Amino acid sequence: MTAGGGDDGLAGRVAVITGSTSGLGRATAELFARRGAHVVGAARRARLGNEIAETLRAEGASASFVEADVRRVADCRRLVETALERHGCVDILVNNAGFEGDPPVCDSHLATEEHWDDVMDTNLKGAFFCASFCLKSMQPTGRGVILNVSSINALSGPAKMAAYSASKAGLVQLSRTLAVEYALDGIRVNAVVVGGVDTPQAERTRRAIAEHMRGGEAPAGPRRRNRLVYEPVEVARVLALLCRDDADITGATIAVDRGMSAGTMVSTMIYMTSSGLWEKPY
Repeated sequence: MTAGGGDDGLAGRVAVITGSTSGLGRATAELFARRGAHVVGAARRARLGNEIAETLRAEGASASFVEADVRRVADCRRLVETALERHGCVDILVNNAGFEGDPPVCDSHLATEEHWDDVMDTNLKGAFFCASFCLKSMQPTGRGVILNVSSINALSGPAKMAAYSASKAGLVQLSRTLAVEYALDGIRVNAVVVGGVDTPQAERTRRAIAEHMRGGEAPAGPRRRNRLVYEPVEVARVLALLCRDDADITGATIAVDRGMSAGTMVSTMIYMTSSGLWEKPY
């Protein structure tokens, strides 16, 4: 019996999840652990990461945490080695750690080398090296799943987010390349293109865009529910489905965006108010 009361194929699997202390990463770590996976979370905020793991263990789930900055190759290696020491294998890697930049909205002609490197190293370099170290352990077992959490920015090119969009597009191509390279080893690699998710980082970016457009602070006050935006746990459930053995898919770019890449975002623009809220959500 798992902590979540059921088994959807995650029970007993060892899952390494980066960016596990907030947003989608936290929701994924909690969902996977409650469904019986041995979760090894990773992020820079050690105190919060350990608190989340302790809470899950108190529920009867299997969860631990490794303080790691995926911008550093040594941390990526140590994360995977720690998971192997604790559990003997890695079955699943969710490359979720992501950063939109500080500030998240930046004129390209004003962007610094530090801004570019921080975004690319977090989103693309970290994902590659976490995958590389996991692949070494997965290959002899003849199985494994790697999910690279990309963004709708990989398919479109919003102005003033060049580094973020380029890094997320790189994740899509990285997923394709690894999928082809390791297909005969039984390792599946997919990119998940995520649209709107209600996370602290997304809220930070929304406010930055609003401030940039208006040349001042974004309006305060409560926001109405935008039905195009997911709660983090809703996306986590899709990630769980893609880890099942019978989800025999590899090399795919899977949009989890409520049809944004198909056109719903453009369609809803006519409903936008001057404050940036949806007047008539889908």
